[in-house]
Amino acid sequence: MKTRFFAFAALALTLAACNNDNENLNDGPVAARFTAAIGNNVTATPSTRVSGTDGDLWDNGDCIGITGAGYTNIPYVTSGDGNFTPKSVPIYYDDPSEHAFSAYYPYQEDSKLTEDKITVTTDATAQQNQSSIDFLFASGATGSTYNPDVKFVKDNSFHHCMSRITFTFIGGSGVTIPAEGPLNYTLKDLLLEGSFDTANGQAAATTTDRENVTLPGSFTSAIFFPQDIVTSIGMNIELNGKTYSTALPVKDGKLESGKEYHYNITISHNDATVSATISEWDRNDTDLSVKF
Repeated sequence: MKTRFFAFAALALTLAACNNDNENLNDGPVAARFTAAIGNNVTATPSTRVSGTDGDLWDNGDCIGITGAGYTNIPYVTSGDGNFTPKSVPIYYDDPSEHAFSAYYPYQEDSKLTEDKITVTTDATAQQNQSSIDFLFASGATGSTYNPDVKFVKDNSFHHCMSRITFTFIGGSGVTIPAEGPLNYTLKDLLLEGSFDTANGQAAATTTDRENVTLPGSFTSAIFFPQDIVTSIGMNIELNGKTYSTALPVKDGKLESGKEYHYNITISHNDATVSATISEWDRNDTDLSVKF
């Protein structure tokens, strides 16, 4: 009986050693584990997805591409809780060195990348699926064999790389705005074609041809590539059989990466007036709004 007892005790100690996440006693490969948040709206357990109200929350099934430790563009998915698991091949550490990682969203297969870049348009059709053009990037998180947890949080969290324009339509004198908003609105002279570099997170327009975009009035936001604007964005609004023309001021003549431009548009019987603020898209712990 004593012999059997000591045998079981030895087996239990061996299993405990094998399950120790912080020590690789066998010097074999150790799987990396990834958690991620967007911006710095982070709790102890990141719970974030892209389609949240502030663009700081993950959706079930969101997939990121991770590079580091000798791996390139490996897809990892989340159930929406900020924890990511390999979609196919896991990332392993095969040496005790500390490794730095970067990641981007949304994941694209290598065959769809050109020199690490995703090329898209931000036209009216693309605006119907904004998560496909809401490019995010994170870098600087580290991990190793002895510390396998890689945390894209705080200063190393994901950030939005595009620009977002949002609207609130307000009924003025003699005008009632329907619950679904105006019939439609048109934004003028924007650069719609561009690319996102999955290696460094740079989003940039790749055309000089300016185009108009017409969206349903129920669309209260639109995403575009960072770009220079002369002074403002021209806008036509179709409401109750009338066309209202106005202009959206743009601070410093630019739509900047990671910025949200919010416009309150008051539509009265004869005209439309605009007030605006600019803020950081994904930084929610401080009030960074600036009126312009």
